[in-house]
Amino acid sequence: MNIREVQYITIPVSNLEASERFYHEVFDLPIITLDDGSLGAQLNKHFIKFRKVDKVESPIVFGFVDKDSMENIHSHLRNYYVDIVAGPTPTNELRRKASSITVLDPDKNQIEITVFE
Repeated sequence: MNIREVQYITIPVSNLEASERFYHEVFDLPIITLDDGSLGAQLNKHFIKFRKVDKVESPIVFGFVDKDSMENIHSHLRNYYVDIVAGPTPTNELRRKASSITVLDPDKNQIEITVFE
């Protein structure tokens, strides 16, 4: 095998409209309809697929890499009243200096946003 990249990630959501709004407004991701009719958010050639459930009992954890400054990211998240659960904190990711901030989406899925130096 010679795996090169992640094609998509599926996240559980209880409210499709709230999730669409969150990922579109907070992260500026276009909302798309996938070939199977489900909704998702486009991220370059990758996408986040929303899986509708009655109640999210097992939120997931995933990460984004951002190229903006951590100060601007923190300010942006506060302006959108996003739940910040950790950070910003300095980290080392893949032997590179970075800083990260962790937020929750409307269903408490955890998103770590990392900025590399």
